[in-house]
Amino acid sequence: MTVSTANPTARRATRRRDGRRGRKPTRPFAQSKCGGCIALCCRYFALEVDKPERPEDFDNLRWYMLHDRTLIFTEGRSWFVQIFNKCSWLGDDGRCQGYDRRPSICREYDDDWCDKDETRGGDKEHDPDLTFRTLAELEAYRDRWVARWKVKDSKRRRAAALRGIRRKAARGRR
Repeated sequence: MTVSTANPTARRATRRRDGRRGRKPTRPFAQSKCGGCIALCCRYFALEVDKPERPEDFDNLRWYMLHDRTLIFTEGRSWFVQIFNKCSWLGDDGRCQGYDRRPSICREYDDDWCDKDETRGGDKEHDPDLTFRTLAELEAYRDRWVARWKVKDSKRRRAAALRGIRRKAARGRR
């Protein structure tokens, strides 16, 4: 299983909206977007997981969904499991209690596009493609996916069998 510890929101926010890289000018915390937020980005983490390629690959995804406060979402061709569990350094005031010692993922986080923006409706560029909030939603998707996979697999098997028959016939003519 491929696991990336990058928070997808943090990963997405590495390029500023104006297309330039790097940090924007700092302003007092109270006047920043973070200053008016309840630390939404510190209340979950998301890990990239393998995209299902065979029906049995859904078993791990089902296992994730059996845990409380978990969802699965996709962005493009990437699949993520999101676990809603707040950071242990997040204080009751919504501020980091270990700010000077925070991990690099927190230091590099750029709020040009963040969870606070998504709560106001988001935009097509940052919205997840698929979101599964319950096991039933994932299993319904899996059932449709497996039906399509079986058709494609049957076609692949037929094509492989025809190639084998053609090879035998070609060898017999020699």
